[in-house]
Amino acid sequence: MTTDVIIVGGGVAGLSTAYQLSKHGVSVTLVERQQLGAGSTGQAAGLLGQVRKTANATRMLVDGLPIVRELEAETGLEIFVETGSVRLATAEARVEDTRNHVRLGAGSELEVSLLGSEETARLLPYMKSDDVILASHTPSDGHILPHELTMSFAQMARRNGVTILQNRPVRDVIIDGNCAKGVRTDEGPLYADRVLLACGPWSYVMAERAGQVLQTVGMEHVYLTSQPDDAYPVHRMSPAVRDYDGRIYSRPEAGGLIVGIYEEDPVIRDMRELNDDFNMSQMRAARDSSAVAYLLESALLRFPFLENVKYTVTQGIMTFTPNGSALSGTIPGIDGLFHTAGFCGHGIVQSPTMGVIMSQLILGEPCAYDLNAVAADRYVGAAGYQDRRDIEPKCVTAYAGHYGPVRR
Repeated sequence: MTTDVIIVGGGVAGLSTAYQLSKHGVSVTLVERQQLGAGSTGQAAGLLGQVRKTANATRMLVDGLPIVRELEAETGLEIFVETGSVRLATAEARVEDTRNHVRLGAGSELEVSLLGSEETARLLPYMKSDDVILASHTPSDGHILPHELTMSFAQMARRNGVTILQNRPVRDVIIDGNCAKGVRTDEGPLYADRVLLACGPWSYVMAERAGQVLQTVGMEHVYLTSQPDDAYPVHRMSPAVRDYDGRIYSRPEAGGLIVGIYEEDPVIRDMRELNDDFNMSQMRAARDSSAVAYLLESALLRFPFLENVKYTVTQGIMTFTPNGSALSGTIPGIDGLFHTAGFCGHGIVQSPTMGVIMSQLILGEPCAYDLNAVAADRYVGAAGYQDRRDIEPKCVTAYAGHYGPVRR
């Protein structure tokens, strides 16, 4: 089977790219080891916080929303829930960071305002707010529903002629000289002159099989989902919350609340050790794990009502890089081989724009974004970034620093 482009991975990054390529009349075959969205995509919370530390990173998120709205119009599904979001400052060291968040939002023409403790409590009556010194509120934030986004990308890609092959693990990339020529599967080879590896936490494994180094690490990540309880109502349009000092985030979910944590000492998963039968949706977090204990402690402090309701704990695998930014593009040495991975907890919300970016790179078209911060080759030749023993602790540090107390 021969096609213009092969995409390995049926999460939102791969599907978004397939959709964008299909709009250009490119023939695309997407190959997924299990079912669409069965990896990190299916375990994600999907929080969208548009204001980032750089205008370029903010623009990538802002520009993704019209794409989502386009999908909603085409499929009739609700994908983006515009609840707004609140960032809490519960320590004096966080106050200036919160004020700066408002300034960054204004610089990108986003409405962001400061709230006091009482205003925060009115927005989030089920949350402990008496320790909030200051908060920032972004009304246009919210969350993207992972399943709906996945299915919408797939539906539109198929409508445009994309072939999607599920339950077909890719073993390695076919390389002729220094050129990618396709992929090998147990059912036989698939041929294309351009191959994109969008394999989530497995991306570094596939890169290794092609003789390249991708600086990503898969780490276990947990969150709880509370069940609806009439005694403790959570409105579906309640704002998302980011409590950096408590290391937790939250958003409404089906009458309950999702609360997740970025703990200091995450567990690394060696993706090379997982066989074809591994299913991320079947992962179960041990109740005596330190991550779950920390999650419950922090969640109950911020949302005391959780002590009185039932909840489940979800575990997945999140992909991090040494500096908390994705790795997208090419790595010198193999023409026609592209990568996009390492979204550091933002894969759902970055995927709409990343699909545009990757399609432009694959087609050799000019890109409207500064890609230096997310370039796949930014660590090429850099000492301390070529061996897994060096890469892993750097990614752990990035994960642990994603949330946590302000460090001056």
